[in-house]
Amino acid sequence: MKKVFFILCILFAVALAVLTLLLGCSQDVTVSEVFNAFAAADDTAPVLLGAFSESSSTVRLDFSEPVKLYGHYVGQYSARSEGKSIYIVLPSTLEPGVTTRISGRVRDYAGNTCGFSIQVWGLNPRLPKILINEFTTKGTEKSPDRTELRILEDGNLNGMVLYGGAPDDWDVKYLFPDMNVRKDDLVVIWWTEELPQDVESKGGVINICASCAENLSSNNGTLVLCETPSIGACIIDAVVYSNFSSSYQGFGTKGALQRAQWVIECGAWSGDALDSTSSTATRSISRFPDGRDSDSAGDWFITVTGGSTFGTDNTSEPYS
Repeated sequence: MKKVFFILCILFAVALAVLTLLLGCSQDVTVSEVFNAFAAADDTAPVLLGAFSESSSTVRLDFSEPVKLYGHYVGQYSARSEGKSIYIVLPSTLEPGVTTRISGRVRDYAGNTCGFSIQVWGLNPRLPKILINEFTTKGTEKSPDRTELRILEDGNLNGMVLYGGAPDDWDVKYLFPDMNVRKDDLVVIWWTEELPQDVESKGGVINICASCAENLSSNNGTLVLCETPSIGACIIDAVVYSNFSSSYQGFGTKGALQRAQWVIECGAWSGDALDSTSSTATRSISRFPDGRDSDSAGDWFITVTGGSTFGTDNTSEPYS
């Protein structure tokens, strides 16, 4: 018994010494941190999940767990912590389509730290509702790959981005400039280095050259339209397509599968991918004319040979 009592006294003395050391070294240490230090239950650093423009001068950073700042500033910006989020107030308005870099460090309540340095983009309050309306992925020199967007209300596209892939893993992308659009306009993005000479924008049809040498993934891929290029930006619309090959759950490669899984996990697509097997450079993948939007394969059909309808209503007959 004496031996047990002696050991308990030693353990109590060590705990008291550690507690005194923690309280003396930092005025920022809280009671919860002291208990966490003894428990050693959390040794994982917080993870930055996304950056969101709350207003023209406020950015919200979301983390995987509650965090607090080192001090009250992130670089030159004032900031405050609130649960799993850090709110950063910029010194001036960040215009749509304009970007700035924010760097800093946070820690969780167990003392684990996370440094970050990310680009954030200005909020565009005039972004309209938009649908991906038609696209091809097996283009030729005569009929290159295109993606058509249907504008559902008046607005402005500044800062919006279209990915052939995913925001952090893409084959091609297009960042939209300051561009006013009207309800029922059709915007056609040509995945080419320059527009064909006989193509012009007129009568509610806007043709845009993406100025890219790469192409969309031909058989298995995703198209993702986001409000901004910021990490975690809201998805406006997305499409998942596949030729249902025998490998990687029908997506052919691990990368294509991971892109599809990401879109589905974000809630921007449900069910099986739409079947791209029968599509060609002129048999486009087209949304049904009624504009149905269930974020699933049932919204789409493949047009007859030579039946792509870029720049006009989706009135082509389905391929059989």
